[in-house]
Amino acid sequence: MPLKASYNDYLTCPMCDVEVPLSGDERPGEQVFCPYCQTPLALRRTKTDEYYLEEDY
Repeated sequence: MPLKASYNDYLTCPMCDVEVPLSGDERPGEQVFCPYCQTPLALRRTKTDEYYLEEDY
């Protein structure tokens, strides 16, 4: 399920705490990169439909 329009267009990088911009077309499990530290991140969703990023090495 893509990100809902009601969610922020940004999520926080777990490595450097910078806001990572998202287009809204991303799906859970997709890889995105932090624009500051270039860490590969995976988009995840909790059971309560909250989105977050985690390191994806």
